[in-house]
Amino acid sequence: MGVSTQAWSIALCCALLPSNALAGGDPPPEFMFQWGSNGAGEGQFSGPHGIEVDDEGNVYVVDTGNNRVQKFTSEGDFLLTWGSFGAGEGQFNHPHGVGIGPKGHIYVAETGNHRVQKFTTDGVFVTTWGSFGNGDGQFQHTHGLAVDSKGNVFVADRNQNRVQKFTGDGTFIMAWGTTGTGDGEFTGTNGVAIDLQDNVFVGDSSPRIQKFTNDGGFITSWGSSGAGDGQFNFPRGLSTDEFGNVYVADRNLHRMQRFTGIGAFITKWGSFGTGEGQFNLPYGVRASGDGFVYVADSSNHRVQKFRVIPCPWDLDRNNDIGVGDLLILLGAWGSNKGHPADFDGNGDVGVSDFLELLGNWGPCE
Repeated sequence: MGVSTQAWSIALCCALLPSNALAGGDPPPEFMFQWGSNGAGEGQFSGPHGIEVDDEGNVYVVDTGNNRVQKFTSEGDFLLTWGSFGAGEGQFNHPHGVGIGPKGHIYVAETGNHRVQKFTTDGVFVTTWGSFGNGDGQFQHTHGLAVDSKGNVFVADRNQNRVQKFTGDGTFIMAWGTTGTGDGEFTGTNGVAIDLQDNVFVGDSSPRIQKFTNDGGFITSWGSSGAGDGQFNFPRGLSTDEFGNVYVADRNLHRMQRFTGIGAFITKWGSFGTGEGQFNLPYGVRASGDGFVYVADSSNHRVQKFRVIPCPWDLDRNNDIGVGDLLILLGAWGSNKGHPADFDGNGDVGVSDFLELLGNWGPCE
């Protein structure tokens, strides 16, 4: 989208203006629709846990109680399923985490079989690795799983309070974490998510979220026990979106929370119940990259789909990227951790954020 000469002139002359007040925090995402019910038929679930979305918008749901994976369109239409109870290739024993590699392979972490399995997008078995134990490449209660841009697989080894990193074919690379509540320590690793910079986010039962570099270097953490904004009661699934925001399935509080990539609270939604936008022990969450978020609503045996704010650059919330948004950004210029204008999530409102706003100038689409 083009930028008018008038807009540039206003931007330059107003660069030193004080920060304008925002129109308010982000509203909760909009409920779109849901699918699923309790059962073992196509499109039914028994306590779904993990959820993932591929580049074509197809949704993969780990149907934990039925020991299978189901694949749907973005509209919830059933496509296929694979898996049954057992320890053979393509069988499962309490599958939990799921991730998609850059070449489209599906990875599933199994709690009961203490392993990871790799499949094609059609459910064809490719390979597997892992066994019970405390050595490299061994697990005790595999939980969350995520894949980075290079195809490396990160697995939350929950009962050993660590994260293990593998190549896409299962070769052990490294592990980090010990028992405790300090930086880089865990009291039960749960969800794992990767952002576009390949930073690693890990949910910890302590409860908090920790952020690491791709090789396990501690960056920051946030969260504490409670029901307030930014507090948790058993955080489970994690996801990141294309703007670096982090979504957390706050299981025992039956809600979702959304944060910037450095832990500043943005919004929350959900309460206990069976209605639209309500949850009963949500386990998995996945931002699809096209403005939607899917939640595996475990004890309601369903998936819910939400639409997040379609225009994160619309800082004054008037459904248009224009001068008002530019003035808000310029007024926040500099170190400004958690500000909505910090689009790249680096704790600073600067040139990259300025250019991103200008690149999206015009009506929200």
